[in-house]
Amino acid sequence: MPETREFQPDEVRRADRRTLIHKHMDWGSVRADLVKRTGLSRQETLLAPQHHAVMMNLKGEATAGEDFVDGHRITFTPRRPGSIIFVPALSEWRGWDEGDRTGSYLLISVHRAFIAKSFGVEELPELKPVIGLRDPVIEASLKRVAAELGNPDPISTMMVESQVMQIFIHLVRLQLIGFETKKGGLSGFDLRRIVGIIEGRLADPPSLDELAGEVGLSRRQFFRAFKQSTGKTPHAYLLDHRLERAADFLRTTSRSATDIALDSGFANSSHFTATFKNAFGLSPLDFRRVWRR
Repeated sequence: MPETREFQPDEVRRADRRTLIHKHMDWGSVRADLVKRTGLSRQETLLAPQHHAVMMNLKGEATAGEDFVDGHRITFTPRRPGSIIFVPALSEWRGWDEGDRTGSYLLISVHRAFIAKSFGVEELPELKPVIGLRDPVIEASLKRVAAELGNPDPISTMMVESQVMQIFIHLVRLQLIGFETKKGGLSGFDLRRIVGIIEGRLADPPSLDELAGEVGLSRRQFFRAFKQSTGKTPHAYLLDHRLERAADFLRTTSRSATDIALDSGFANSSHFTATFKNAFGLSPLDFRRVWRR
């Protein structure tokens, strides 16, 4: 298996900065780069990978900027810790951003032949870049890769490759990469409406009957259509967004785990702790400590 291309932080994210710390590990089919920088002002991005690239913002927020994907300008949205970028092989993400003066990110490069073989095909269909994705499942996998980078052992390759496959399987299920979507899902308009309702009522979730009524479907039809469109049941989708909200509070506030649990829609702190640890591999307080190192 060919090795991934050497990664140069100052080529991909160019900026005037005071310090730079760069750690990396190459597992052959997967390479991970962890970059920490201080004294940032404006930074310019040019990521045009030969292999599939997944980047996650670990620390610092980009509050303003411009993004161009394959030469087309797209709407810039602020990127907080946990924001995910997916740039498939031979695509290009270019732009600039400004924000916090201290920042760090994880970039993993994945050989395209490894992904194609894992899906049992010679070549994947066209993959679409995704800028600014928030997803607790992918975030958890990336955090596990970062942990392996810091503490590699003889089975790290197996661990990292399994996490990478989880990321790509989830991207397929979210219909965010270029596999043909199946018929029978919700229309784009109805899906946005339903998602808006769910995300706006994390602490007081709508019932399945209520959501089905919003789009004029029976309970059973809605359940199938929603899962077809998102790859998740309504309950799983709600839980993922509760976890995402809780993770944001843990990163950005000093609120207690009990307050965060209740504000994110969990019945109590013990249920929140068990659910959070199952999803992220860390307790809420350990997660906060890792992000604030």
